[in-house]
Amino acid sequence: MKLNKPTFVISTRADNLVKVQKESSHIITIWIRSGKFKNKLPIIRSAIIYEAKSKLDANDYKKRFISFFSIPKTHTKLSVLKGISNVQITQLLSYTKMDKSIRTETYDFDSFRSKKTFLSWKRRGKIIYTLIGRSGKLLGIIWFNKGKHTIRIYSPAREKPVGKKFLEIVRNNFYPGKPKSTVSKNR
Repeated sequence: MKLNKPTFVISTRADNLVKVQKESSHIITIWIRSGKFKNKLPIIRSAIIYEAKSKLDANDYKKRFISFFSIPKTHTKLSVLKGISNVQITQLLSYTKMDKSIRTETYDFDSFRSKKTFLSWKRRGKIIYTLIGRSGKLLGIIWFNKGKHTIRIYSPAREKPVGKKFLEIVRNNFYPGKPKSTVSKNR
């Protein structure tokens, strides 16, 4: 879904976000789970696009937001963000250590061994985009280095058809106005 100027609605009340989502599906809803309403789940589960931990987290999401899309045949919405948060760096390091295919089929472990090696790698001109679930869980990452991209879809989302859509959204953001090209599998 392409959103030129999305409207964000942030609330601590899930029922408020359900009402807003019914009015327009183009509204990006952020639920801050806090206070006495933190356990009152929305009637329509797909009405909430992102569950923030705090107002600071909600504002960070809003600032880095590029787009979102739904997984076909589900109500699951995934967000595409520019950059990577500290929590997501921790998740990235964990995936790199635990995922056998990442360790054996890529060179990621050299760069993502620790936060220090990751930050050193990142400072060398990498532009990073992340794919996250509703609760902020890192599901994928794309980085650009000298105009070339690398994509990783991590195990929680690997069986779902998300890589192609993620890459399409990121390419359109990284190369605005460039004609669409075919997506090739890149490990």
